[in-house]
Amino acid sequence: MDQWKGGNAIVTGAGSGIGAATTVELLRHGVNVVGLDVQSAKLEKLANLLEDDATTGMLTPERSRRGIFYPKTCDITDERAVQDVFGWVDTELGGVSVLVNNAGIILRSSLLDGTLKDWKLFMNINVIAQCVCSREAYQSMSKNDINGHIIQINSIGGHSITPYYAHKMYNASKTAITVLCEGLRHELSLVNSKIKVSSISPGSVDTEIFNTAKFRPSSQVVSSRPALKPEDVAAMVITTLETPSRVEIAELTVIPTGSTIQSHGMPRPVNLSDK
Repeated sequence: MDQWKGGNAIVTGAGSGIGAATTVELLRHGVNVVGLDVQSAKLEKLANLLEDDATTGMLTPERSRRGIFYPKTCDITDERAVQDVFGWVDTELGGVSVLVNNAGIILRSSLLDGTLKDWKLFMNINVIAQCVCSREAYQSMSKNDINGHIIQINSIGGHSITPYYAHKMYNASKTAITVLCEGLRHELSLVNSKIKVSSISPGSVDTEIFNTAKFRPSSQVVSSRPALKPEDVAAMVITTLETPSRVEIAELTVIPTGSTIQSHGMPRPVNLSDK
């Protein structure tokens, strides 16, 4: 991580879950983090935790070795607001080195009777906003001569078909991210850019995202099956960033032990002694 120390990362959805865990890991490795979230209260809570001496053990013993946290309330579906943040980073911090596109939503919205409002929300947050942030990151990196790294927090839903009713629009949004990551790499190669693009696709993760999806509380949903912790995904972000300049992790899929990428239904448990 030495090449990123003192650099600037933008993390979307930084106020909780994977975004917060990634923010902590980057700060611990000496990277400055501009944390974006639409909910200012979550950013304030994270900032307070980071400043609390009782929690400094989650970073490093020496404050001088950490990165600096810059919380910014931002609706990433507002293009002008996103441009303002990237412009501020260019002017005040010297440009973006790393972008972690983490913000996303899950909603139950059927293709048979779902609302246009929900479908647009899916695509605006999970797809369009990611593209806007990636575009702005590329322009900042190019302007400041930074061979940076764009990381998309994808999902195994971007590589498989979920069996759950009313989840196909989520499936579609994550599949779009898989396609757009390859498209971004292709366009970068055509302009001879050394900027890296990585997709990290986790399986089930114990985060608050289920609470906004008309599910049971996330703790109940995840307790019914194996799940990753946000810190596990954050560790994969660091793994991706630690690669030498000649290596680019295009896709990193990480699932809980005992689970699968593709759903295989719920067959009757096989008793081998019956055979």
